[in-house]
Amino acid sequence: MVEAFAARPPDTRMVERLADAPRSTRVLDLGCAGGRNAVWLAEHGFDLHAVDASDAMCARTRDRLGPVLGRAEAERRVHRRPMDDLAPFGDGAFDVILAFGIFHAAQSEDAWHRAVAEAARVLVSGGEMWVAHFAPESDPTGEGLRRVEGEDHLYEGFRGHRHILLLQPGELDAWAAGHGFVPVTPTEAVRVVRGEGYRTTVNARYRLEGV
Repeated sequence: MVEAFAARPPDTRMVERLADAPRSTRVLDLGCAGGRNAVWLAEHGFDLHAVDASDAMCARTRDRLGPVLGRAEAERRVHRRPMDDLAPFGDGAFDVILAFGIFHAAQSEDAWHRAVAEAARVLVSGGEMWVAHFAPESDPTGEGLRRVEGEDHLYEGFRGHRHILLLQPGELDAWAAGHGFVPVTPTEAVRVVRGEGYRTTVNARYRLEGV
């Protein structure tokens, strides 16, 4: 799984939006996985920090960043942390947060809100957070998803996840608004067919305006 994530190309939205951005832009890659976005950011001179809860994902990202930044700097800039505890970073530490495929890994609604609240804390006012979040209209295995008993948004059936928290575009916007995020562009859902199934991803671009 680590190598599968590492082999993916950098996110095209990120590349397009940051192509002409100042290299002093402070970027947090939240849920960096195997480093597909972190390596591009480092190669292009951005002020990068990366976070993942997995030891293996962090180790792979450090290995890939080492030739670009040097081993010591790669160690300093990759942090093994849960997404709802960004204690190494101060308030307003970043201009942009990448949250591609991370928030839906929350194991409860409370955990989701804690993670987004932490993201809002470390993002500068007026900064942006770019989100990719899975939606309920997904069937990644061809066997369907199963809603967890007693839960409105938690599902079973995504490989690699015990539970996954799925939201519609309007729900994602509403939940994010509770933490001061407003859409910069309309939030949209995109279906991608893979193998025997498909997944629907909600893509959002938010600006932090505060609550």
